[in-house]
Amino acid sequence: MMTGMFSVLPLAAALGEVGEYKDGLIVLVRWLHALGAVAWIGGSVFFALIVRPAQHVDPDGVGPVIGRFIGPYRALVDVSIITIVVTGLILMFERLTGDDATVAYFIVLSAKMVIAGWMFYMVWSLRKTGFVPEARSGITQRLSWLFGYNALLLGGVVVFLMAGVLRAIFETAVAG
Repeated sequence: MMTGMFSVLPLAAALGEVGEYKDGLIVLVRWLHALGAVAWIGGSVFFALIVRPAQHVDPDGVGPVIGRFIGPYRALVDVSIITIVVTGLILMFERLTGDDATVAYFIVLSAKMVIAGWMFYMVWSLRKTGFVPEARSGITQRLSWLFGYNALLLGGVVVFLMAGVLRAIFETAVAG
């Protein structure tokens, strides 16, 4: 039944060509999506609460130590981003092609995607500067939280919260 595979909705049914494993595949995709998000947010919390303050206290002493694990941290972020994007697309199509997609779900999902896209851009932008804070003054100092590492962390927490909102909207639609 390969010819009709792509015409079957929802996507879980298309992935379910393997038979009883369709639900298992979606569970695996959800788990990988959550794991990628937790790894990225957890790494970001560690960076924000441990590494950055230590860098401010003793920049010369901490610098060489940070240099040793910045590579693995970047690799973690890269793998997390790839995992989140790929699994997120699968989950998005799986939910939006089902009968239970609502306007509220689409609106929250769109906002989540905008914030996540902004976060991906921020990672790329911060990498270009080497995560080194710039000296700022005046209005740029006051607004730096919008475009700095702390904003990236806050965005991750908000996106994680929005995932819970999406689940609640979906469960309400299924129950109703």
